[in-house]
Amino acid sequence: MRDLAVHTDNTLAPLLVLAMLLVLGGLLAARWAVSIMRVARGREPREKQLSRLAARLDGRERVSIRTVEFGVAEADLRWVAQSRGYGLVKHPFAKFYEFVRVPGRP
Repeated sequence: MRDLAVHTDNTLAPLLVLAMLLVLGGLLAARWAVSIMRVARGREPREKQLSRLAARLDGRERVSIRTVEFGVAEADLRWVAQSRGYGLVKHPFAKFYEFVRVPGRP
């Protein structure tokens, strides 16, 4: 009689599955952490959110931000953008705001 357990040395497959599960779990946990941080930023006081937006509008041609990061009114976002020489474009399907530098504005 032959012992079949002697001829089967397949310890690599379970280790690969375990490693894959750990990596995917880590990626999922990181995604949740980023989402929680974005929602928390949206609940900050209005003045803090607007100053954070003004700091991001630093002269680059385009700046994109997720809508969940800012819990202030769109009129406030537009006011800050115009004061910095930007125009505001809202992308409702993709859920982000895009700030585009307007030529001829300071």
